[in-house]
Amino acid sequence: MSLITASADGGKSFVSLRTSFSIALGDYGKNDLDKGCFTTSGMSFGAEGAWFFMKNLGVGLDVNYSLHSVDAIALATEKVRVDQFVLDMTVRSEPYSILTIMSGFYYSLELTEKLSLQPKLIGGIMFGKTPFQLFEPTFFYLGPSYYKVTSSRDYGFALKTGLLIKYDLSNCIAIGINADFTYSRLIFGFKTAGGNHEDRERNISYLDLGIGLIIKL
Repeated sequence: MSLITASADGGKSFVSLRTSFSIALGDYGKNDLDKGCFTTSGMSFGAEGAWFFMKNLGVGLDVNYSLHSVDAIALATEKVRVDQFVLDMTVRSEPYSILTIMSGFYYSLELTEKLSLQPKLIGGIMFGKTPFQLFEPTFFYLGPSYYKVTSSRDYGFALKTGLLIKYDLSNCIAIGINADFTYSRLIFGFKTAGGNHEDRERNISYLDLGIGLIIKL
């Protein structure tokens, strides 16, 4: 996990690029066919900038892209469990992909001369894409050799709260540990084999953890 930033001066304002380890939480990480997504940990990549117009208060913009893998074995196991006509199943799946664009408020709290905390509360929009999935079931009797679920997209309002623990190495350079929690509720639409439309509501939440270099403006 790393955080790479670029800047000009030695104030609290900053512009940054980051890479984080991303952990699926809540329903988003559950192995449940009704509400869960069978997602596992993944990676997030983002760009962020904040301008502190007061001593401790600032505004900023955050853009983040996340990929979360799907536990194909758990998904196949659950499919077999609920379908009495299926003996076995193999699942191949792409990851879930999530893009967020948010803005909001940043705060800086100095603990010592070099150590500070920078919490943030921001909101904006989340664009979500479900994975393309291929299912290969083995039936008791005759049945399809495979079937597929194509990707679905939705967007909605999202919230993010985060905390950066920052230690200044100089007037321009610092090292930091960051944690960001993101949440949104999206509704993905699908067409069934019979041609009917089906909506699947999903609560999307995950925690991003990163560590690395900060260069202040």
